[in-house]
Amino acid sequence: MIVCLGAVAHSYFLYPLWWLAWRGRLPVVAFQESSSDDLPSVTVIIAAYNEAEFIHQRVRNLLELDYPAELLQIVIASDGSSDGTELIAKEAAKGDCRVSVIGFTERRGKVSVLNDVCEKAESEILVFSDANVDFAADAVRHLVKPFMNSDVACVCGKLCFRSRPGQAHAESEGFYWKMETWLKEMEGLRGVLLGANGAIYAQRRSLWRSCPKDTVVEDFYIPMRLLMENWKVLFEPKAIALEDLPPALKDEFGRRVRIGAGDYQALWRCLPLLHPRFGLAAWVFLSHKVLRWIGPFFLLGAFVSSIVLSFHGSFIGAALLLLQSAFYAAAFVGLLMPVGRGKVFKWVGLCTHFTSMNAALFLGFFRWLRRGQSTAWQRTRR
Repeated sequence: MIVCLGAVAHSYFLYPLWWLAWRGRLPVVAFQESSSDDLPSVTVIIAAYNEAEFIHQRVRNLLELDYPAELLQIVIASDGSSDGTELIAKEAAKGDCRVSVIGFTERRGKVSVLNDVCEKAESEILVFSDANVDFAADAVRHLVKPFMNSDVACVCGKLCFRSRPGQAHAESEGFYWKMETWLKEMEGLRGVLLGANGAIYAQRRSLWRSCPKDTVVEDFYIPMRLLMENWKVLFEPKAIALEDLPPALKDEFGRRVRIGAGDYQALWRCLPLLHPRFGLAAWVFLSHKVLRWIGPFFLLGAFVSSIVLSFHGSFIGAALLLLQSAFYAAAFVGLLMPVGRGKVFKWVGLCTHFTSMNAALFLGFFRWLRRGQSTAWQRTRR
């Protein structure tokens, strides 16, 4: 039980505290400032499936970027959409030569679309994003700035959620995301950012290699592969993307299960990164990802151990069983009452968010075991 609870505590609490203690002692990646005269050419790639609701705004948003027109290309790649996504994207482009709309007749999944498009791209930097995201006007300028350092292979921007106040999952997601963003910044400053976010990240075109066709979370696998090749992966907080949270936790849960299956797939493929020769990257991978992904099994082990100890008359076992039961009961209350205000409500929301996140990982593990996760995605309701 102590091992199980200790592993969970390390990943969620002790690891952030470790960064607080060591952040001033670890060297950061330095790069020189770029000017308007030495900006790289960029291709922004949007892989879309049935995004008729968002694609017009997405194209207009990208055309309004503060980036030299002669250095910017935009590719909208439709993965067998059936709702007119391609036509709407073309209408939004209004004949602008910077925009290319590619329609694939067969739905194969995001990673296959990216493999095809990236192989043909000619720009120096590939920028990846989603159809339901908006970039700040200067996002791409900030995103490409770290590539002035020749050791940098991949850069992730900052995703900010637009939420509806008073919703439990919105409050808890905001707290959790702030912590995750801070950890990304700490890791990224040292060049060991673990994975990116599909809403906004970039990599050098010269380092692109096609992903395995069954890859589920390519925005994690691509940066991790570069880390295993001893390249630096950074976080740029000034490169901002905005995305709406789904209206209810249930709308997000299916996506988390899918990502959970992809996480275990990526863990299996990236196990070599745990070798001590990778130094800080190995420590960060173990603490921030591996222990967290195994967390559902640690939590289950702690709960079962508490039951066993309490039946054997252990006061500590009974106390821990009571605390865990109260925590999960609060999570259930938060699931039944998704709207409210106040400090108590926020804490209930955190219990719900934590429990649902680990439940999704647990289900994702078994989906990965039976290879039941398709690379073709279903859009989350927004």
